[in-house]
Amino acid sequence: MKLFGLLLALISLNSLAYFSEIPSSQIDHRPALNDLDSNENLILPLKSEISDALQFFTPVKSQGKRGTCTIFSSIGYFETLLIRENKADLSIDLSEEWLEYVVMTRQDDEGSTSNRNFKKSLFFGLVKESTWPYIGQKWFVEPDNLGPLATERCEFLRDTESFMACLLGHRDPRLLRETDNFVKANDPEFFEIREEARQFKKDFLKGFYSKRKDYRIDSLSQVKRILLKNYPVIVGMKLYYGSWNSSKTELHDIQPRDKEKWYQGIVGYPAPGSRDRKISGEKGGGHSVLIVGYDDTIEITNRLLMEDGSYKEFKTTGAYLIKNSWGQKGFGKNFTYKGKGLPGFGWVSQKYLHELGTFYSLVR
Repeated sequence: MKLFGLLLALISLNSLAYFSEIPSSQIDHRPALNDLDSNENLILPLKSEISDALQFFTPVKSQGKRGTCTIFSSIGYFETLLIRENKADLSIDLSEEWLEYVVMTRQDDEGSTSNRNFKKSLFFGLVKESTWPYIGQKWFVEPDNLGPLATERCEFLRDTESFMACLLGHRDPRLLRETDNFVKANDPEFFEIREEARQFKKDFLKGFYSKRKDYRIDSLSQVKRILLKNYPVIVGMKLYYGSWNSSKTELHDIQPRDKEKWYQGIVGYPAPGSRDRKISGEKGGGHSVLIVGYDDTIEITNRLLMEDGSYKEFKTTGAYLIKNSWGQKGFGKNFTYKGKGLPGFGWVSQKYLHELGTFYSLVR
C-alpha cells in the first residue's frame, strides 16, 4: 500500500500546477557580456531552428513544492543533450531525486546552482527516474512532524549534523561517500542506486564532456551560437513575480495579475521604476529554466504599475523559448508553437534575461 500511494502521488505530480523558487542566496548573478549590438561584424540569424530543437526535448515535469528548479533544468539539460547526441531517445527520464540528494549531502539549506549541478552530475553520475522517483514534498518544513518515509530515512539522524541534509535530500547523506560494504549493510536499495549512477557515468558522461571550473557562458553571442546548433542552454535569474504574473504578484501587492499571460507562458521585462522591479527585487527568490531557442522578431508587451502609481506599457523585441519545471497545468498550460501545444513551455523577454540572467552550458 505504501508503494501504491507513492506511485499515485508521482503520477499526479506532473498534472499539478506549482510555483516554487530557490532562495535569493542561491542566485548566481553574473550576466554575460552583451556583444550583440556592439560588434558590427557579428551577424547571426534572426531566429534559431526551434522546431528542430524541440525534437530533442522531453515533456515538462513539476518540481512540486521543493526549491529544485536548478535540479530540474540540469536534469532536463542532460536528457536533451543525450538525445541530441544520439545516446538516448525521447523515452529517457532521469531522476531529479538522485541529483538533489547528491547536491544536498553537504548543505543545510535548499537550492543549488547550475555550476554545482553539472560538477556533481559528471562526478557521481545519474540514474533513471524509475530507479529513484521524485518526491515533490519538503520534509524540512516540519522537522518535528515527519511523515512515515521521512521518519524511516532520517529520524535516526535527528541529533546529528546530517539531519538537515537528510531532510533536504530525502536520504542519509553519509551513504554517498561510504564504502560498498557499509552501504550494502545499511541501505541495500541505495547500493543499487549508486551502482547505476556509476555505470551511467562510465557509459554516457566520463570522457565525453570537459570538466570546467565554471560552466557560465561569457557572451550573449555565444549563447545564441550554442542555440543555433540545437543544443540547450540553462539560464538562472532573479524571479520578478509581476513579469511572470505568478500568484505572488498579488500576494506582495505588486499589481493586478494577468492570468491570461501566465497560462499563455508569456514573460515580460521588469522595467526599472516599476513596483515589480522594486518589490520582487527585495522579496523575490530565484529560478532556473532550460532554453530551447531564440526568436529576435517576437514582441512581448507588458503593462506595469510604476512606483509613482501610474501604469506604463513596455514592449521588448526578442524572446527565448523556455522549458519550465512548474508542471503543465499552470504556467504555460496554453502555450503553443506553430499550432502545437507545448504545456509548461513559454516565451521570456530577451531583455529580461540579458540584463538579469546568467547562462550555462556544458558544450561550446
